[in-house]
Amino acid sequence: MVRILSIIAGLVLVVVIAAVVLVPMFVDQDKVIALAADTLREETGATLEVNGELDITVFPVLGVSFTQATITMPNKTAPDLELGSANIGVQFMPLLRGQVQVNSIEVDGVTARLESAPDTTRIDTGTLSDAELEAYYAKRRQAQQAAQDAVGAEAALAVPLALSVARLSISNTRIETLDTATGQTSVMELLSLAARDLNLENRPIPLSATVRIPGQAPISIVADGQVQVDQDAEQARFNELAVTITGATAAPLELSLSGRYDLQRQAADADIQISAGEVQGAGTLRYASFESPQIDANLRMNLFDPVLFALAGPEAAQTESTDMPAEAPTGDEPLPLDALRAIDTRASLVIDTARFDQHDINDLTVKLRAKEGVVTLSELSGTVHGGQLLASATLNGRLSTATVETQGAVTALDLNTALSAAGVPDRVTGNATVQWQLTGSGKTANALTGSLAGPIELNTQDVTLKGTSVEKLVCQAVALTNQEKLTSTFAPDTPFTHVSASIALKDGVAALQPLRAELPNISLSGSGTFDLLKQDLNTTFKARLSPGLEELDSACRVSKRVSAIDFPVACRGNLAQPAGNLCAIDTEAIIRDMAVNEGRKKVEKEAGKLLNKFFGKE
Repeated sequence: MVRILSIIAGLVLVVVIAAVVLVPMFVDQDKVIALAADTLREETGATLEVNGELDITVFPVLGVSFTQATITMPNKTAPDLELGSANIGVQFMPLLRGQVQVNSIEVDGVTARLESAPDTTRIDTGTLSDAELEAYYAKRRQAQQAAQDAVGAEAALAVPLALSVARLSISNTRIETLDTATGQTSVMELLSLAARDLNLENRPIPLSATVRIPGQAPISIVADGQVQVDQDAEQARFNELAVTITGATAAPLELSLSGRYDLQRQAADADIQISAGEVQGAGTLRYASFESPQIDANLRMNLFDPVLFALAGPEAAQTESTDMPAEAPTGDEPLPLDALRAIDTRASLVIDTARFDQHDINDLTVKLRAKEGVVTLSELSGTVHGGQLLASATLNGRLSTATVETQGAVTALDLNTALSAAGVPDRVTGNATVQWQLTGSGKTANALTGSLAGPIELNTQDVTLKGTSVEKLVCQAVALTNQEKLTSTFAPDTPFTHVSASIALKDGVAALQPLRAELPNISLSGSGTFDLLKQDLNTTFKARLSPGLEELDSACRVSKRVSAIDFPVACRGNLAQPAGNLCAIDTEAIIRDMAVNEGRKKVEKEAGKLLNKFFGKE
């Protein structure tokens, strides 16, 4: 874009000079065009052709206008720049005093064809070995420091410039950029650019622009505001610069920027306001080309929802037109480590509500640092499902295999709302405290998730298992041993006085050992597994009973022979199935154990009689 504007400005200057020199001599238009073409060729090597008309006015404004002009750069067979029409107006009287005051510049119908040279400095880090990656980071740090030192040693505007244009208007400009590495052409349309009082003397310059990026899902960028350029201070200021981006995200993104840009250090500091649908945000943003971090953001938002910020690209447009669902990532794609290694960012975010699928985190605070492929969340706190979240995490993609470390806790988590959000409603009520310390590694998202391993501690309060009465299951087994039938009505749910578990996570499966649960008159202990992805539960408990169960039903009397054995309770199945089908008691095992115990007692009794006779006792 800068190159296009410089070519246009050079052409304008050449034509103006030619007109200034030749108009007083009343030469014909062909000589004006020839002089302009010769001057442009001498300065840039480019070829100018004007295939349309050239008009010149003298007073009160010296005006030059022409149509159907082309500019072709050296060694090119096709024009690099085509201009439909251009009009330049220069104040006549200041020329007599040796001053050039441009009254207006109007350019319409421009087509620019550019070629992007291959970026020899850009390296695909995904192909490097670990040793090569270490060398790459060291070289990049050295280059950044050298660039920073060079910037501090020289002035960006060492040569004073003079710029004074009362009105600038560029419309219907099409910029085509050919990527010489891939052969693909990208297109940007500058529909309009208008500015008044262009200067380098720190006076406000009102400007507005409309840019369009065509495609199946076109993107529109509209900017309006004021800038001030101070050549002496080598700074530019922008005041309430409003930018609206439509088509890039699901909702139009509106930005308001106020701040300054240091021309020498290539660094910008801005106060920023963000609006996208129901999302509102404000804060500060710093961008510095030669510093670390390059981006430093401090933002507060009322809402963050990935759906609202999802990219609306050609895939989305194709989905809308064909009603076919877009192909979702499988998780087996390589992690985007190359892109991650290019990020040098620090961010402090405060978000009133953050939505992740069906889970809302309120009062979310995030402190993030990303550099050389390492993303560190030094603080992650908020309220989720009524519980307080406090965690930290590090994703290390610095080398070829990514690793992750995370630790934290959620206290007083509402189990019912958490499980309902996960698609398992009305199973459990109560509160839980969860603590974890996990590590993992892998080259894909699935491998990274599946490799997570480490301890998780679970403790609960006032937990009730909905749809299953463990007491009824136990009493049915006891009544069977007593050869009686239950006559009481049991509550459909099971309230626990305490549930706790030590969980060892490995390969996507949580090993529950030990797993303890307490009910009035029933004590459960056991072990098992829970598949996090499939939500399959496979646990076995041993239940110890106390005589208080008789209060529930007379057939549920706990005799000495009953209290001497462990009642096996198995809970197996998927959490999506009805809760009443998850747990059952193995009555055959109970009867078998009781028979073994009674047989042992008979043997012991007969053995005692034999011993008494042996010692002469009756």
